[in-house]
Amino acid sequence: MTRKMYNKKGVGTMEQIAKDFLVQSKPRLKESTFSRYSFLCERHIIPYFKTMELDKVNNESINKFTKHKLNNGGLMGTPLSPKTVNDIVSLLLQILKEHYKLDISIDKLSCKQSEINIFTELEYNRLKSYLSIGIDSRKLGVITAMLTGIRIGELCALKWENIDLENGVISINKTIQRIKTTDTKTQSKTKIIIDSPKSNASIRAIPIPVVLINKLKGFKAKDDTYLLTNTTNYIEPRIYQRYFKNYLSDCNLKDNNFHTLRHTFATMAISRTMDIKTLSILLGHADVSFTMKRYVHPNMEHKREQIEKLAMGF
Repeated sequence: MTRKMYNKKGVGTMEQIAKDFLVQSKPRLKESTFSRYSFLCERHIIPYFKTMELDKVNNESINKFTKHKLNNGGLMGTPLSPKTVNDIVSLLLQILKEHYKLDISIDKLSCKQSEINIFTELEYNRLKSYLSIGIDSRKLGVITAMLTGIRIGELCALKWENIDLENGVISINKTIQRIKTTDTKTQSKTKIIIDSPKSNASIRAIPIPVVLINKLKGFKAKDDTYLLTNTTNYIEPRIYQRYFKNYLSDCNLKDNNFHTLRHTFATMAISRTMDIKTLSILLGHADVSFTMKRYVHPNMEHKREQIEKLAMGF
């Protein structure tokens, strides 16, 4: 690829280089990824480095940038999380390495694993009972998520053509998400896109339990219609999230986001001894180790059982 030169030294400012990177990368990136890269460049990388020349960007300047973002790099000078800073620095290094042959290595910040919220068995059963009364397409969607662990964007994009009731399989190959628009000609700041999931592993087939097949049969509609509406019109995730929160309120459950259903599905699967490889595939994780790290946390009772087994016959 021909590299664009910006001045007599062939160096260029970081603002010019970041913008050039976005132009060159756009054709090969998913729209959602390009939107994310554009946001990180325009919100964080370009404002900080501004007119700094490429040959001034080194380990020292990047470390200063990292500390700044950790301490007061967010809106109104608020700190950013280590994960967010890692994402920003990773993009910066990609710009330098892939497009300008600068190989700079920076250690990633340590990110504390955030605790996951799950429904207790009592909460889960209360929600299940509530959804079974006066069931409609939207309630059926929540039940589907409870029994399959699919993501809200995948559920909103699910059409009847993706649901094979005869063979009992749901095919996940699309997701709906709202992204920041990068088109300067439109006044809208965001837009909805329907695209393939975020990774190849997320394109998957999920077996449908018999109890769900029986519920789905009562709502079967034309192939080109969406599960959640039974029409050719979709519900976007943030709107469907509101339906879900209203359901929680209606059955006197504490406020939670839709992703709690996925965490609960995974946690229940582990507690009922589903093997980790199968669970990882069902969830659409690209790496089994992520599933292990996220969901396999044996409680004290389980640990006591295991250590007692080791002590048998001593």
